[in-house]
Amino acid sequence: MSEEEESPSLDEEETPDDTEPETMDPDQDSFTLNQEPSDPNYSSLVDNITNRISSASSVCKRSVQLISLLLVVMVAVIVSYSPPIRPVTFRMPPAPKLTGALTENSRLRSTQQILKSRIVGPESIAIGSDGTLYTGLANGKIVSVRGKVITEIGYTGHVHCSSEETCGRPLGVRIHNESLYVINAYKGILKVSLNGDSQQVLVNMKDESIRLNNRQTRFLNDLDISAAGVIYFTDSSSRHTREYNIYEFLEAGPHGTLFSYNMLTHEIKVLISALHFPNGVQLAPDESYVLVAECTRARIVRFWLKGELAGTWDYFAVNLPGYPDNIRRRESGGYWLGMAAIRRHPFSLIDSLAPYPQVRATLTKILPYFLLRSMASQYGMVVVLDEFGNIMDSLQDPGGLVISSSSEVAEHDGVLYIGSYHSSFIGKLRLKNEF
Repeated sequence: MSEEEESPSLDEEETPDDTEPETMDPDQDSFTLNQEPSDPNYSSLVDNITNRISSASSVCKRSVQLISLLLVVMVAVIVSYSPPIRPVTFRMPPAPKLTGALTENSRLRSTQQILKSRIVGPESIAIGSDGTLYTGLANGKIVSVRGKVITEIGYTGHVHCSSEETCGRPLGVRIHNESLYVINAYKGILKVSLNGDSQQVLVNMKDESIRLNNRQTRFLNDLDISAAGVIYFTDSSSRHTREYNIYEFLEAGPHGTLFSYNMLTHEIKVLISALHFPNGVQLAPDESYVLVAECTRARIVRFWLKGELAGTWDYFAVNLPGYPDNIRRRESGGYWLGMAAIRRHPFSLIDSLAPYPQVRATLTKILPYFLLRSMASQYGMVVVLDEFGNIMDSLQDPGGLVISSSSEVAEHDGVLYIGSYHSSFIGKLRLKNEF
């Protein structure tokens, strides 16, 4: 601002030179704030505004009352409604850090997604000597895969089925003496010829002989077969079926069992009871023990079949970085372990809810089932264990861009085939790219 220009002073009072100051007629009554203008429309306008405010206030009050009533009803329903689970209290050790053999990597992203959108839910994969793949699908079909050709060789349910229980759900599969053995989660154990000519039921899930403490098996999961023809298989839950496996996961109770079935004598034995969501089964190379994954405790149990410890069990691997699923042998020794979901360090949602059973019960009452299923982290991980249960290596896919979870890893001629109970493809990864 130049020196010639001066800003107006806040103390100065500006009045036009040609304007006379306004005076009040002494005979005129002074105007007060309580006096209404003489305009006849003013009173009508005020009344209209007052009525509108009163009406809006009434609507707001009714809305608040309605919302309050709905909240009271919702709380009453939640409190009175019995949850579908009876969760137990437990605590998990802190999840292992992703360091050393578990250092975060993206090696699973090299996986090729074969048969994409042509199949759904290849949980387990058995591989024939000629390289043919065999798996069970979410629609109850048992198929062989040769190149791009998919051939139906068996079926676990009714032809015209409307639910998973009536369609059946094939899970674990194994080849033994040129036949395919299949766990049907709802029906039992099937024996299917590799060319699809025949199929028979070996173990009927409804058989009274596989009851334990008057509890019926509801969720058969995986199997392995010894050279002598003994099938070792798991029942993941005596309370929940496979279709509602998330309830079993959140309940986390000791409802699972490891069985053996002798195909020669037809005898069924209970080897271990009170397991926590047992799923994957794998015999040792010398069949001295059988391994069982305990999913909701992130560990692997070992049941001894031979030697001084025969008939007893211990832990083969504990505090795993995820919730284990199927276990399969590596051709170079040790085991491949698929992870259904990982436990994030330092915070894992499921681990953190372990000491709070009522919170888990409430979640099952207020959240629809599909949202409960979505709680699992999208992070692919496959772990390599040595013959002593130590973690030697891992293949990962942070964010699950290619492999979001893995139910099983089957190895054949330098190639890994990765299955998942919910994916729409089979993963194919050449080991020479990763080892």
